[in-house]
This record gives sequence, structure tokens and C-alpha cells, in this order.
Amino acid sequence: MSRSYLLAGGALSCFVLAAPASAEDAAASPLNDIVVTATRSARALADVPSSVSVITAEQIAGTPARTIDDVLRRVPSVDLPIASTNEQHPTNTIVSMRGLSGIRALVLLDGVPINDPFFGYVQWSEVPLQTIDRVEVVRGGGAPLWGNYAMGGVINILTRPIDQTSVVAEAAGGSRESYRVDGHAALAGNGYGVGLDAGINHSDGYIQQVESARGAATVPTAFTARSVGLSGNADLTPTLSARGRASYYDNDQTFLTRRNTNDQRTWRYTGTLTWKPRDGESVDLTAFHNDERFLTNNPGAPEGANPNDVEFVQNSHRTRAHDTGVSLIWAKTFSGPLRAVSVGADYHGVRGSDRATIFDETGARVRLDTGSGNQRFLGGFAQADLRPLDRLQLLLSVRYQDFYSYDGVDDTPGGLGKVARRHDSDVDPRLSIRYQLPEGVALRGALYRAFRAPTLDNLYRGASVPGYILYGNAALKPETLEGVEAGFDVDRGAVRFQATAYASRIADFLTYRYLDPATLPAGFDIGARLINAGRARTRGVEAELTWKPRPTLTATIAYTYADSLVTRNPEDPASIGVQQPGIPKHRASAAVDWRGPYGITLSPRVRYLARTNGDPDALYRTDAHFIADLGASVPVRRDVELFGQIENLFDRRYIGTNDGFTAALYGKPFTAVTGVRIKLGAL
Repeated sequence: MSRSYLLAGGALSCFVLAAPASAEDAAASPLNDIVVTATRSARALADVPSSVSVITAEQIAGTPARTIDDVLRRVPSVDLPIASTNEQHPTNTIVSMRGLSGIRALVLLDGVPINDPFFGYVQWSEVPLQTIDRVEVVRGGGAPLWGNYAMGGVINILTRPIDQTSVVAEAAGGSRESYRVDGHAALAGNGYGVGLDAGINHSDGYIQQVESARGAATVPTAFTARSVGLSGNADLTPTLSARGRASYYDNDQTFLTRRNTNDQRTWRYTGTLTWKPRDGESVDLTAFHNDERFLTNNPGAPEGANPNDVEFVQNSHRTRAHDTGVSLIWAKTFSGPLRAVSVGADYHGVRGSDRATIFDETGARVRLDTGSGNQRFLGGFAQADLRPLDRLQLLLSVRYQDFYSYDGVDDTPGGLGKVARRHDSDVDPRLSIRYQLPEGVALRGALYRAFRAPTLDNLYRGASVPGYILYGNAALKPETLEGVEAGFDVDRGAVRFQATAYASRIADFLTYRYLDPATLPAGFDIGARLINAGRARTRGVEAELTWKPRPTLTATIAYTYADSLVTRNPEDPASIGVQQPGIPKHRASAAVDWRGPYGITLSPRVRYLARTNGDPDALYRTDAHFIADLGASVPVRRDVELFGQIENLFDRRYIGTNDGFTAALYGKPFTAVTGVRIKLGAL
């Protein structure tokens, strides 16, 4: 268990992609030139009034990565833990953007959320790499279109379209008994398509703790993740089509010590009906349901024993969560100054419970801590795309959000018992402007407001280990953000450059503070509680340059500067003026993809992160570090290639996690894998 889970944020309310990338969209332009997430409609990347990055399947294949979060670390302003998703406690797999820290970004899979409904975290290994067609990253307040998880931005993972019969598969193995197998098979016919994807990802892991924290109980952090999904689409009539997906995911992890284990199971179901009554008009009806089970065992040490040598299961948390959503969206395009209008309404309901059984060192049950509740979101949005001049684009969006929290229970030591119902609402507008100059240069800017509600975890769940308790807070209020950004795009043949400066102000910022030991229940020496700080602000600059002088060579350089501070916090003055946890002030990356003779490819990548704080008061810190990775492949026949991938090429050792809850943890050492990739199309 990690303290960082305390920063998980809100339950989203808007969840469906109004105009997914279809076969006809793909035919209109190369996939890496089309984006759908920024405006909830398919349009060329060069025609989007937002700060956007697109990662293609080819770029993913050249990256030494086991999960998609390892790819996203190089994208400007995307804030992730330094450790990969399966090398940390699941509740610590947080994601944010633009220095907001915690969980303040929405992650979608084909337009449907995969943020955990109870905690808000993301299990990136749920999506096998070989099933991904591209990833769209849209930075900046996306709440007017996508709901409150989109406070800092939106990451949309788009899977391979079922537009032809094909098979794509990959198998690899390497360091520390690691292996992975991913596959995607599609069968396409006249008016229908069926796809099956599956993956397994395993590693015996490495010992993460610093040497002083190791003992007989210490083991490498090992995991086995499995996923399978079945999807399909069909043309029911010339104007009506349907698509759906059902998937299952499980992940078994041993984290740091033998008795510290985490087991996750998730079922997801999604279905969409699309009606196109006439050219330029569409209606989308989408529904989804998720069913999750999560079991985490947290150890303690017997009285007087060295906690690194002897342990027992001190508490066992069983979390169940369900979320159900439905949305209806109408969109229409026009000619003239008004180019497009879309209107949508949505419902999202979340219910969940966490039951923690507390044991003593003999295995006898001491007590049962429970936290549970329900959340309901109702929302509606509208968007208009205006072109008063040929070169001028105005994109106006607004969302009304209604949030209702009810049937809450906080039955932890010192808890509140049954919790009163709470009702909140917010109006989130956004105005985006883009002006096209000659020679492929465009100026753009945006003003926006965003709303984010606390999760069930934030509100009701308590967690403890011997001597230490972490409290939720049923009195938490939603956060609100007001932001502004300005930037420019350059698109000149072989060069695409994008730079954006931004500033945001957050009211009722969700963080945590340490408690006075005198206020803690018996048996606890240290504690922390979630709070709404008075105010926080974040400002920074993000830039990305892509240079493609010829089809066989692409180079990318990215840089992010983030200044993210709490500016007012009467409950914890020590946190004022301190850089937010997990947010480096400076971050840079560079990558090259080169294809040489005989189809040989080389893909070196480097990244640099400045040191970060591990907690709001900057008591704990990670190391600044520079990491180099390398990928290479060679075809052995037209549809088969061999590849090799190396992470941390020079085996740099650095502290990558240091939040004070566990001992300081090292980042990933030198890791190498080799494998084979098969692509069979139009079978």
C-alpha cells in the first residue's frame, strides 16, 4: 500500500467518444494525422486548437516498453510515477498532467474510461501493446467535454480497427525471467467485423528497497498480468451500426515482501449504437458497465522483531466496485461560418465498498474497518465550431455537471460512521481559439474551467499498518480549476513543432496533511488525513519537436517545465510554496527511429527527470536521473521480424520512489528482452 493513493481524484461523468475513428475516417487521411479526442470529432491534427501529441503503433513497437505508461513517460506534461505500473502498489499508479499531481487526468480505451471506479488509478497493463493502433494525448482542461477526471487532460488509447482480416502477435522474454505474449486477431466481412485480443505479461522482478531496508522477508516485486477481450461491429442497416466489447483482466503481484500481495480482477462491457440519418449528422448511444474486485494484503512485524526479517498479514483489504454509465450524443456538420455542433447528455453511477480485516501477530482478527458509498453523476454538454474567417477558428464548449454522493459509511478507528448525503454542481466552459498564419504557422489559446469530485476512496476508505493510519475524509469538497494557455504550432513538411505556456489556479485543492499524534486512536503513532487545501497553482511550458527528413528517419525532442505549488493551506503551512509530490520541475526526452538497409531499425531513446518530492512537505525526495533505452529489429521475412529491447542501457541506479510510507525504492535496473513480431494482413 502506498500513501500516494490519497491523491486519487474524482469520478468522471462524460465517457463516450462521439465519433470514433472508423474505417472511413482512416481512409480519409493517415491515422497519425487524424485525432478524435480533442474535439470529440475526427479531424486532422493540424486543425486542432489544442496541445496534442499522437503516439503511433510504429513508435510503440520501437520503444522498450512492457506497458503503455512506459511510452507515455516521454510525452510532454504527462505526469506518471517513475516506477512502471507493475512495479508499484496498484493504488500508486496515478496519472495527471501539467503539474497537477495525483490523479487528475482521464484515461480512455476507445473513448470509454479505464480509471478505476473506486480509487481512480489506471492499470496500464490492462491494454496489451499489440492491440493499440495509436494513443492521443490532449493536454489542458478537458472537463467541458469529458468530465471531471479530465481536469488536466485526456489520454485516449485507440485499439486496432476491425476493417480487415488480420493477425498481429508478439512474444518476448528476457531479464529476470520476464516474458510477454500479446496478440490481436480480426475477422472482417461484408458489413461486420469480429476481433479477439489477449495478452500475458510476467516478470520475477527486482529487489526495489535500498540495501538498509532489506532482510529475510524481502523479495523482488513480481507480477503476472493477463487480459482477454472480444470486440465486434456490424452494419445493421445502411444508416445504423453497432459495436461492442467485453474484456477480462487480472493481475497478481507480490510487492516488496512475501506477504505483501495484490490481486485484481476486472470485467468490462461496452456497447454503442450509431445512427446516421443523413450526411454530416450522427447520433451515438453508448452504455458501459465495469465490475472490479481488488484484494490487497499488507504486512506488519511482531512486537520487537525486525520488520525486514519477520512479517505477518496485519490487514487484508477487500474492495468491490461497480460503475455503470450511459450517454447520448448528437452531432452535425455544416458549411459556412458554423461548421459543427454537438450536444450530449450522460449518466454515471458508481458504488463500492472496502472491508479491511485487521489481524494481530497470532492471526487472530482484531477488528473490521469498512468504508462504502455511492456516487451519481448527471451531466450535459454542448459544443460549437465557428469559422468567422477562413483562418480563424473558435471552439466553444460548456458542460453542466451534477454530483450526488450518498449512502456513505466511514467505519474506521475514529471514523464518522454513517455520512450525510452531499450534493454539488458546476458549470465548466471552454473557449479555444486558433488562427492560421501563412507558411504553416498557427497561433492558439484557450480559457477553461474544470470540476473534479473526490473518489469513494478519498471519502470513505481508511488504511493502516502497525503504528500508522491513513484517513479518508467524508467532508471533502470538489476541486475547481480555472486555466489559461497560449501556444503556437509549426507544420512545415518534415517539421512539426508545438509549444504551449499554461497557468492554472485550483480552489479546494485535494491533498493530505500529517496529524498530531495526540489526536490519533490508540495504537497509532503516525497518521495523515485528506484535506481540501485553500489554493494551489500550476504553471509551465511544454514543447515537442518532430523532424522527419525522409520516410526512414524520424526524430522527436520534448521538454516540460512545471512549477506546481500549494499557495494557501491553513491546515498545513509547511506545504506552502513546496513543489507538488511527483512533479519534476524539468523533464526532457529525445527519440530517433531509423530504418536502414534490409529493413533493419534502430530506436534509441533518452530521458531526463529532475528530482521530485515524495510528500507535500518535501520530507522525502527522489533522485534526478538520466536514462537511455534502445530498441532494434530486423525482418526475417515479409511478415515476421525479430527484435531486441533494452531499458536503462547504462544501468543507472537512482531512487525512484520515496514517499515515506515504505523505504526508498530504486528505479528499474538494466533490463533486456528479445522476441519475435508477426503481422499478417488481409488473410
